[in-house]
Amino acid sequence: SVKASVTSEVAREAIGEAVRVSREHVEFFQTPAERGERLLVPQMALRVQGELQLFDDPEVLDYPWSLSEYDAAPTRTQLDVLQGNRVGNGGEIDIDDASGRVTTRFIADLQRDLGLSYRPEHWDDVRLATWLARNLPENSITHASKRVFVAFWMRHLLATPGFDLALINRQKFLVRTLLESRIRELRAAAVSQAYQQTLFAGEAASNAVVSDDYALEFDPQGYAPSRDYDGRFGIWDFRKHFYGRIGDFDSKEEFECACWLDRQAQAGRMQFWVRNLVRKAACSFFLQKADGRFHPDFLCKLKDGTVLVVEYKGANAWVGAQDDRDIGGLWAALSKGRCRFVMVTDKKWEAIDALLG
Repeated sequence: SVKASVTSEVAREAIGEAVRVSREHVEFFQTPAERGERLLVPQMALRVQGELQLFDDPEVLDYPWSLSEYDAAPTRTQLDVLQGNRVGNGGEIDIDDASGRVTTRFIADLQRDLGLSYRPEHWDDVRLATWLARNLPENSITHASKRVFVAFWMRHLLATPGFDLALINRQKFLVRTLLESRIRELRAAAVSQAYQQTLFAGEAASNAVVSDDYALEFDPQGYAPSRDYDGRFGIWDFRKHFYGRIGDFDSKEEFECACWLDRQAQAGRMQFWVRNLVRKAACSFFLQKADGRFHPDFLCKLKDGTVLVVEYKGANAWVGAQDDRDIGGLWAALSKGRCRFVMVTDKKWEAIDALLG
């Protein structure tokens, strides 16, 4: 040892004292999770038939769902798809001798001109509509309802120039796919309307609750990002992240937001923060929307125990994130001061700063 290599007693005592002092001042770094800190985030619960339950599925909303004959008309997109598919069926391209213009004729047109138009044996509009309705997988509506919807839809299509029963029958699998997509679209619209009425029509406080009755507690051992941050946007010694690992960032600006939060925590303006993950049950906080879940980027525990949720959006994604801002603001408003929410763009950290207290 160093102490044994010297002969002077004074030197040996000085070395021993230095070792003792250095050992007393060694600090072993521990994350907030390792120190036993807790991160408990209140979630949104919804009253369903008088009972509170975690709002994690828009299907629990009370919404009228039925297919209306008024919606049973081919959309412009559906007609474009069906007409575009005719090109793949083949045809003839020629030059008109008189005008010199290029002309095209599809096989279906040529068949009609020649009197060879295909008529499906044993198929008529009734049987075709029945087949389509039976092969639509939507289980929340009856076969009779689907049958009426499809019949009206086909009636409109057959009245459209360029379409006949033979063409529809040949493309019945494509037609089935288009109808399935349209029914999903109509159902999503019904859910969205119910979502808006339930949460944003002035009676949200009687329909939804944010409290510890339905809260997510982050598991001290359960943080498992699909990908850890590897330094690709820069190097920062994160001292106040709740866990030792940190989930990857989606952009350099998001990384810079995390650095800003860590600086505030090191300066004593918050206890700690965490990079929120997606679809990880033990460490994924979300807010349910009509069309999916919103997983904010960061959760911060402030000095008074308040939870601050921070979402960073790039400038190109700001306009399309209004529904995220709406549900985040509602969640904070219903928490009775226990939670705060902010969405930031263009590195405007002052928006976060104003909520730190």
